[in-house]
Amino acid sequence: MRILLSSNYQPPHIGGIEFAARALKKCWEADGHDVTWVAADVPRGAGPIGQDLIRIPAWNILEDTVQINSPIPSPFARKRIKTLVAEHDVINVHSLAPGVTKRVLRAAIAQNKPLVVTQHVGIIPLHVPGLTRLQDHMIRKAAREVTAYGATITFVGKAVRQWFLDHAGILNAQTCMTPAGVDPALYHFVDEEERLRLRGQWNLAEDRFHVLFVGRFNDKKELPLIQKVATSTPDVHYTLVGSGPIKADQWGLPNVTVHAYVEDHELRELYGAHDLFIMPSYGEGWPAVVPQAMCCGLACLISEDTFAGYAQDPDRFLIVPRTVEAVRNRIRAAAAGDEPLIGARKALSEFAAATWNWQKTARIYLELFDRALSRTR
Repeated sequence: MRILLSSNYQPPHIGGIEFAARALKKCWEADGHDVTWVAADVPRGAGPIGQDLIRIPAWNILEDTVQINSPIPSPFARKRIKTLVAEHDVINVHSLAPGVTKRVLRAAIAQNKPLVVTQHVGIIPLHVPGLTRLQDHMIRKAAREVTAYGATITFVGKAVRQWFLDHAGILNAQTCMTPAGVDPALYHFVDEEERLRLRGQWNLAEDRFHVLFVGRFNDKKELPLIQKVATSTPDVHYTLVGSGPIKADQWGLPNVTVHAYVEDHELRELYGAHDLFIMPSYGEGWPAVVPQAMCCGLACLISEDTFAGYAQDPDRFLIVPRTVEAVRNRIRAAAAGDEPLIGARKALSEFAAATWNWQKTARIYLELFDRALSRTR
């Protein structure tokens, strides 16, 4: 079938939705389907373009100023979006928030196209309370509109799904779980010999404990908390991969290294070379970077909020309250050798590889697409 995949961003904009969309596209193409991925051209001109990778001109002022991931598409893009929707058999939109995805969603409904919507995150508290309330209203309204149309909303995390069931007025039968996965060709175990080589390659001193973060540099990912933790643990080195409205490269901390973007093979190298992965976020589904890191053998320190998206196997994670003291103390314990998960690299990798797989998730979507196609015929 011809699948139109839409997200608000594409790489090099780094985020869980971008990881998911790229992985799903690859899996569907491997199964013989034609997939076109459309998103905003943010950063302008930074990403690839082509027949299957389309970038719509847009302004990213909302993310840059108030950390809302809603690029404003050019009004001149409406015709192109309508044409793209018309040319495809089924539409998969990743996000109910305004942006390119909302334009695609509306065009799909107007043309009575088979539609599956994926919602990765919940309502995220913003600095301006009025904006939080507006976000809440708009996303709940959008959820009701797409389910009234007959579309299925899929969720990456259990906690986000439950929030929508409790607050958006949608029914359980109108939802589905499509968990984040891992591409085993990209992310797989890094043994000790390779790990030592990679530490030298990435200039990670053997006599220091190294913590890795991968994601958007914003409040939701708790970059302010990470900054405070890094400041209070100068003997620990932190590698941050990503970019965003928070400029971590301007913190002036000698124990923090920032990489704006790395390729997939380099990300695997970083997972394998570090001692601990950190994700103290909130308002998420289930971040794809957590199973990626684990597949490479890296233990993950995550907040209670992050864990709620998966809510299983608590013994496989270092779970902490979202406070500076709790995160700092757990990192210090790990650096002192008091956390057994740090040394359980092979067991973590085998667990993650058996638990998360993008191909399995991609085929859940294909079943939903077939069902949506039957409804609109």
